[in-house]
Amino acid sequence: MDAELVAAATGALVQAMTTDAWSTVRGQVARLFGRGGREEEVAAELETVREEVTADGDEVAAVAWLRRALRADPGFAAELRSLLDELEPSRTSGGTTNVISGGTFHGKVIQADRIDTVN
Repeated sequence: MDAELVAAATGALVQAMTTDAWSTVRGQVARLFGRGGREEEVAAELETVREEVTADGDEVAAVAWLRRALRADPGFAAELRSLLDELEPSRTSGGTTNVISGGTFHGKVIQADRIDTVN
């Protein structure tokens, strides 16, 4: 099993679980892993995983769910990578994305891909 894929997918899922995007992401993942009439079942599993992740404050349930799903059908790995590319375009583009919202800022905002020591 591709540990890098599981780690990236876990990060994307957990991040989505805490945002308004969760219902959309849950639907996309449920459609991917729920083929053959299991879409509602997978969506319910994902909601349970979300409850566990938010209650426990860690990603253990999400990692376990993804590993089980990928073991059940390793062919989903390529499609999961494509879904991750949609969810996290910066993952493949190498770009930096910063968002500032929720108020008025009086001061400097620094956006950088990397900050090094300045002499």
